[in-house]
Amino acid sequence: MIKSMTGFGRGRYEGESLACSVEIKSVNHRFLDIHIRLPGELSNLEIQIRKLIQARARRGRIDVSLNVERNDAGNFTVNAALLQAYLNALEQLKRNFGLSGEVDLVQLLRTPGIVNLDSLKLTGEALKRAADGISGAVSNALDELDLMKIEEGKALRADILKRLEVVAGNVNKIKNLSQDRTVAYQRRLQSRLSEMLEGIAIDPVRMLQEAAFYAERSDISEEITRLQSHCDQCKALLDSAEDVGKTVDFILQEMNREANTTLSKTTGIAGNGLDISTSGVLIKTEIEKIREQIQNVE
Repeated sequence: MIKSMTGFGRGRYEGESLACSVEIKSVNHRFLDIHIRLPGELSNLEIQIRKLIQARARRGRIDVSLNVERNDAGNFTVNAALLQAYLNALEQLKRNFGLSGEVDLVQLLRTPGIVNLDSLKLTGEALKRAADGISGAVSNALDELDLMKIEEGKALRADILKRLEVVAGNVNKIKNLSQDRTVAYQRRLQSRLSEMLEGIAIDPVRMLQEAAFYAERSDISEEITRLQSHCDQCKALLDSAEDVGKTVDFILQEMNREANTTLSKTTGIAGNGLDISTSGVLIKTEIEKIREQIQNVE
């Protein structure tokens, strides 16, 4: 069953020292492109998280965000030198510009860099428990992400199969319409020669030979067979357990090439020519729509 590359998942870990919420977002990308945003104190977990993702995803841009909250009160430190520098600057402003008023201590303490919360430092067993807990949260987020990707994959599969049926139906229609191409070329050739020769008799055997020659040059049986085969391959891949996005995209490129060749070989056929061209254009249109959809398949 195919999976979409688009999805979102959340996970959470609650520990003695910290709580961590994990969010993972995935969007389309030709390759696997992982971006992880971690707090500085947990930067050593990046390789572990990256391995978890690589084991679960093959393509897509994946953004991982971890938000850490402390469960303990923590300790604050005051940058006394910076605080003194601010106070000196305020006194200087008062003297230079004749300003009055008292310093708002609460506002002063909100100034960045004066009061700092001690960084979270985990060592030994506490660090191992936190790492295991965060890895579990990442795994839960990946599970939720996969569920969303699978559900969207089902919708993509249904739409692609419907379009492949349209392609297969028009391929079969072209196959049937092109059966009498020798007769069609004979009529076309006879009409043109009659105009050029102005009533001079034309050898019917020679006419038939020439028509057969042109019909052979415009034979599309090989293109029809390939188009039918490619349709069957795409359907089989959509039901496989493999990551098929790139493979199906390649097959669709080949199908588009076969459709172009079919149209070029059948240009100018009298009678059913217009119907063949119409079916060929419909095939190309559906192939392009499928290619748009397959860009979102992992």
